[in-house]
Amino acid sequence: MFKAIRLAMQYQHVLPLAIDLIKEAEISVRDDGTISKEERSRLLKRFWAVVKALQDPQKEKFILEKVKAKK
Repeated sequence: MFKAIRLAMQYQHVLPLAIDLIKEAEISVRDDGTISKEERSRLLKRFWAVVKALQDPQKEKFILEKVKAKK
């Protein structure tokens, strides 16, 4: 439980996107457990939005380190 809270605090900038992805996944799954192509496409868009949000701070950190190394 504490680990989940710690991760939520660490990635609080991504939580709204992740929650949207979870809600969309709940809505998308049919009774037989399948997902239509249209729904799958929407899920993948939301998934990649989460990935991009996670990568952006890492990219900035990498670029700053690279610039500092050149000096």
